[in-house]
Amino acid sequence: MKLTYGLLFYIATILVLSSCGANYHFKKGDTHYDYLRYAEAIESYEKGLKNDRDPRYVEYLANAYFFSNKINAAKPLYEELLKSNKGSVTVHLNYGRVLMTQGDYDEAIVQFNEFLKDHPNDVVAGMLVASCYSINERFSDTTLYEISEIPSGDFTGAFSPTEYREGLVFSAEKEVFKGNKQNPWTGNSYLDLYYIEKDQNGNWLSPELLNGDINGRFHEGPATFSTDGSTVYFTRSNYYKKKMLESQEDENNLKIFKATLVEDKWTNLEELPFNSDDYSCGHPTLSRDGNTIYFVSDKPGGYGSTDLYKSTLTDGVWGEPVNLGEELNTPGNEMFPYIHTDGTLYFSSNAHNSMGGLDVFITYNYNDRWMKPENLNYPLNTNKDDFGFILSMDNVTGFVSSTRTNEDELYKFEKHKPTFNLYGFAHMIGTETPVEGVRIEITRASDNKVISMVSDADGKFSYKLDTEETYNLYCTKIGCFARTDEISTVDLKYSQDFYANFEVEEIIIDKPIVLENIYYDFDEWSIREDAAIELNKLVRILKDNPSIHIEMGSHTDARGTDSYNLVLSDKRAKAAVEYLISQGISADRLTWKGYGETVPLNDCINGVECEDDAHQLNRRTEFKVKKK
Repeated sequence: MKLTYGLLFYIATILVLSSCGANYHFKKGDTHYDYLRYAEAIESYEKGLKNDRDPRYVEYLANAYFFSNKINAAKPLYEELLKSNKGSVTVHLNYGRVLMTQGDYDEAIVQFNEFLKDHPNDVVAGMLVASCYSINERFSDTTLYEISEIPSGDFTGAFSPTEYREGLVFSAEKEVFKGNKQNPWTGNSYLDLYYIEKDQNGNWLSPELLNGDINGRFHEGPATFSTDGSTVYFTRSNYYKKKMLESQEDENNLKIFKATLVEDKWTNLEELPFNSDDYSCGHPTLSRDGNTIYFVSDKPGGYGSTDLYKSTLTDGVWGEPVNLGEELNTPGNEMFPYIHTDGTLYFSSNAHNSMGGLDVFITYNYNDRWMKPENLNYPLNTNKDDFGFILSMDNVTGFVSSTRTNEDELYKFEKHKPTFNLYGFAHMIGTETPVEGVRIEITRASDNKVISMVSDADGKFSYKLDTEETYNLYCTKIGCFARTDEISTVDLKYSQDFYANFEVEEIIIDKPIVLENIYYDFDEWSIREDAAIELNKLVRILKDNPSIHIEMGSHTDARGTDSYNLVLSDKRAKAAVEYLISQGISADRLTWKGYGETVPLNDCINGVECEDDAHQLNRRTEFKVKKK
């Protein structure tokens, strides 16, 4: 009995001590977490959770992994919380984002909808649901970009390339040993600015730190250069004399600095006047004339976590930042802007219609208003983070950074023009019987060049179309109706195949051809709007075949007197002819005749009771070719 009580006392003591130890690590983790020191928070939470699986700290640990972009480590922790049903509702939102980065869009929708039950007005969650539903649109043309990785050497992360001299400047971090200066967010080194260029054989050389005062003790991030390469604007941690400066909320913010090149060294550092100790400004990009700088900030009064801003240089002074507006900025994160020489703005966002993480978007300014951003789609964008996009002066090549391999890496891309192909099929009308020998003339509108071809034994023909062109197709076969069509690739951004389906119909004199869906109001003969749509098809035939002359014929059913039906049908046939003339068809090619009920297509004649459908068959408008 003494042994039993002794053992119970020992177990209870161990449990109390373990609980106290867990609380110590949890408190330590909370301090790191609040200061965004996620690498250190992860270490503390992991130690505490070994002894106490408190759901609050499981969620904090999952978030720390998620915010550190360690998605594979965050996922099972969110699943643990969902299974126990002990996490906050935000777990659904973050887990949905995790699922998007892994391509599981159907389950992501489920998670976002669970979050929306408690936050029905959350704009970002609503955007993410819409993104999941429209994910197939992101793969509409996978041929537009060809992506290749730039070797990153011993960097653990490299991102935000910008062209400088004959190469690139980018931000990067390295792995460091414990005890050395570490970035508390990732546990790696702080970010520095590096320069890399190619050798004579086109191979990338080893990156080198930028010379001068530009790289300090803490973070140096995305940079942008003046056109002459003598001035650089770059992102930097807010610090003074080797000490981090913190805001009133105990946060170290980012600022934009300027430096000038003196004897191949960057010096004369000065911060821009719109910086603040209480919020961040960063990710600058400079207009070609150097008078406008676009950047990111989380300053109060914006639309989301980080917004896009611009400032204008007037009399040598940078003006008050202007928010680029709600067309671009969302309640999510808009980051990494890049302004091209033609004024096109590219940026990354984890809202809008993102594939999962940050995606690159494009927008244009028209009449001082930014147009709705467009996703640049796969393969430039993926379900991971894609950002730091720049386009070279040739408008064909460029660079982007991405975590598609789970680490920030630099990539080069080549932009291809969309491809357009015409595939045609000539066949007998009403059947799939191919017709060989149909002559096709394709006229290119820009220079009136005519490309001629004939359909093969399978009735098929094809042609590769140019971008930004309009084509007129004219298909003929002796003794048959000619057909025309128009195809345009103007303003089309994605590759597309066009299909021309030509029905071949022999011209037979006095053979009635029924025009479907030509209806008139009761006891009326005026052309209704729906009838005009069908008559326009006949207008097209007459213009395509200018040598034929036709007779328009109108028929009624047997209800009503014979004389009344003759008069009514004559008025209807005449009204159809008048409509054709109004559409540009010469009157001397047209005649008309009202047949009343004299030419039924079935047995529904005077004295015979029929259903409405049977009578409808006899109420028709036809045309006959009278001569050619």
